[in-house]
Amino acid sequence: CGVNKKLVNSNRLLQGVAVPLFMLLLGVLLQLQAVAATKYTVDWSLPNYENYFSNWNRGSTYVVGDSIEFLYNAEVHNVVKVSNQQYDDCSTNAEPVADGATVFRLNQPGMYFFICTYPGHCVAGMKLELRVI
Repeated sequence: CGVNKKLVNSNRLLQGVAVPLFMLLLGVLLQLQAVAATKYTVDWSLPNYENYFSNWNRGSTYVVGDSIEFLYNAEVHNVVKVSNQQYDDCSTNAEPVADGATVFRLNQPGMYFFICTYPGHCVAGMKLELRVI
């Protein structure tokens, strides 16, 4: 009977430690995910050669939780997140942001498309496409 009592007490001790230990581990994992997020910075200006932003983007892997910051002169540029079709057409009805330091959080997997809506800028190549996994 003494053996069974020790076993029951050991079982209760494990149950009392398991939940807090699990919560601690979960908290550590969430912190690691937050630390793992990367903020990419784009010098958002008229490109000096064709495919500048495609080349800038080459080799980068973006994951959910990352963010992209566009730094630019707000007097002559803006940035707006658009659909694939709007990206291809260099047109949108969406209201662009023009604060000079715009951050977009990449909060779900898929394709992201950004353009500058100042006349002629998107057609000149001021557009960026990102794939988020």
